[in-house]
Amino acid sequence: MVQIKYDIVGSFLRPEAIKKARAEFKSGAITREDLKKVEDEEITKLVKKEVEHGLLFVTDGEFRRRWWHLDWLKEFDGFDTIHFTKEINGTSNEIELGTVTGKISYDKNKVHPEVEAWDYLHELASQYEGVTAKKCISGPNMILVDHFLQLGNKETPYYGRDLKALIDDIAKAYQDAILDFYDHGCRYLQIDDTSWTYLIDEKFLQKVEALGYTRKEVLNWFWNVSTKALEKKPVDMVVATHFCKGNFKGNPLFSGFYDAVAPVIADIPYDAFFVEYDDARSGSFEPWKVLKDKDALFVAGLISTKNPVLEDHDEIKKRYEEAKAVAGEQIALSPQCGFASVEEGNCIDEETQWKKIDLLVSCKDFL
Repeated sequence: MVQIKYDIVGSFLRPEAIKKARAEFKSGAITREDLKKVEDEEITKLVKKEVEHGLLFVTDGEFRRRWWHLDWLKEFDGFDTIHFTKEINGTSNEIELGTVTGKISYDKNKVHPEVEAWDYLHELASQYEGVTAKKCISGPNMILVDHFLQLGNKETPYYGRDLKALIDDIAKAYQDAILDFYDHGCRYLQIDDTSWTYLIDEKFLQKVEALGYTRKEVLNWFWNVSTKALEKKPVDMVVATHFCKGNFKGNPLFSGFYDAVAPVIADIPYDAFFVEYDDARSGSFEPWKVLKDKDALFVAGLISTKNPVLEDHDEIKKRYEEAKAVAGEQIALSPQCGFASVEEGNCIDEETQWKKIDLLVSCKDFL
């Protein structure tokens, strides 16, 4: 089992070479194979740089993705997305939302781009002694959030209103996917799921209630599908979860404290919980005292990936000790989120990104 003291959440700012190649692919100027070649080259450089900066757990920066969540969810049969434009923070943005179009399943006999991406990362990481590759995928709740709460659907084309059958199939699809990654050598998987923080935001809760649901009801959906998804998790595979209050181009999407959701999340058998705590918007660490008696790691996200101001080492240490007093000895440190949940990235530059990584690694003196 991997031992975690400090780690990253996953995504990195896309280098110009990838931005250029993706634009050329979108316009038809280059082929998908041409794009993949550029991605391979840039991911190779990224992993080397991650190791050089002292990271023990490395990712591919999500360089092959447009969205942190949808590119993974598209691996499932019975799932698709719809496209539209939406004004966010005063600018027009291209948006995708997921929708259930048929029976949800994961076919291990298919060629899965995300598994191929894992294979490439795993091979790169194996070249460095003491370095572990981490695969990041989005969680099962995101399917339910998009289809029912974001789009406002009351039923699905295949399941009708049979939510239990849908949840069972989503969970089975995740069980199959987790075992597929395991068979490909993955021993550290992170499941990202911002759905929980939708349910601490008063404005979004009003939308939930207007659709005829209650927070308790939706939390029960999330707990059921997330717990069932882990039922076949191999004992020697670490499965962590990460959630934050949204991160669209560095802008948070939701606000509120974790009190209402922490007891539910903590009851799901994850090995580690990465939680956003980079500013006062997150409140106290008190909700996570529920982890103190569990065999699970609390990963305090104390370094901001959306604020260009570099945090103070001693202040991080102080906050870490506060978290430790609540959550117990099983605690680690991380940034509060990735640096680029969407391909446009957060509103910081690459130099600042790596200074933040260096700060994280420098904190090992008190971890």
